[in-house]
Amino acid sequence: MPKIRLLKEPGYIYDLLFIFVLRFNKQFMLNELNTNGKQSENIEYFDDLLEQFSDIPEDLYIFFHTLEHGRCFLTTQYFYPYKEQFTTTFNFKFFQNELLDKERLIRNLIRFYFCELSEEKLIECINSETAIFLCIKNSNYSDTEKSRLYEFFLDPEPYLQTLQFELMAKELMLSQYYKKNYQKILDVNNQNPFETLSENVKKLRDLSFIKKNNQNLYVSYCLISKYVINFFGIQEGAVFLLGYDYLSVVDIAKSRKELSLLDFGNALGEASRVKILELLLEREEVTCKDLEKIFSFSGSTAYHHITMMMKIGLVKTREEGKTILYSLNGKYFDAIIGVLSKFSKKHKNLNNSAYRLVKI
Repeated sequence: MPKIRLLKEPGYIYDLLFIFVLRFNKQFMLNELNTNGKQSENIEYFDDLLEQFSDIPEDLYIFFHTLEHGRCFLTTQYFYPYKEQFTTTFNFKFFQNELLDKERLIRNLIRFYFCELSEEKLIECINSETAIFLCIKNSNYSDTEKSRLYEFFLDPEPYLQTLQFELMAKELMLSQYYKKNYQKILDVNNQNPFETLSENVKKLRDLSFIKKNNQNLYVSYCLISKYVINFFGIQEGAVFLLGYDYLSVVDIAKSRKELSLLDFGNALGEASRVKILELLLEREEVTCKDLEKIFSFSGSTAYHHITMMMKIGLVKTREEGKTILYSLNGKYFDAIIGVLSKFSKKHKNLNNSAYRLVKI
């Protein structure tokens, strides 16, 4: 039976970032939770957090303000991309050191707010105040967003210093909070061995590949962001980022689940996997042995491709004796069509909200 390995740092850093994001996006977060039946409780909880972790300056707006897709700069550029380090080197010191590279931070900030820029134009904006100001002026951002961007790029240094100082100050406060409340994490971890966790999240993620592939499952719990449910596929298995009260919103998360286009793109970024999809459409069910024979794959190659597709839900499995049969997951493709529809002019006004549940 696989064992769950408890990680402290990813959840801890996520909680730290959540405090700042809450400061600038309280109403957005309340809207994300408006179907969990605890609106009054949520308001009281958020207000209490903001009181405990008070005095976050307005100067940090552009680092933590969420855009229409619900993500903010710091988590998008300095949390999610480091998922492979979650089980090893990722901690507050590592996080701080990454932010010390000011040139890269400014480059990432421009890329986050103006993702459509070519590399040539990006470099021009890095080197020219006039160029970046023109981008801001011509953007579709609100007057408030434009004003904050102008202020930052006029003189970035004070903002970067404030960011470092405030992160250190709030991390110290958070460490004290964790000392007082860490038993909540230990309790929920003890109550969730592998089989229990698999059962609890089966509506969101099929964890059977962990057991079948003898891979590792890591869980990092959050004390502050108590409703978060986030999943990361990594080379050695998977990492779940869970709020200690995640069970109260699992059903809501399932009903609002948003598929990752990045995962979808990565899964289909290899021609062999596209061919496997076409084969599954033709034959309905195949085994790994079928893939080896038809595509001249080695056993390990066939297993790698089908496992990657299974991890994100492209294919589903059933067992027939000792044989595992793979087939297309029609519900996944129905859902991905819904996600893609937001890029269509016809559907541009549809609210394709996530299973985010205050995922920042």
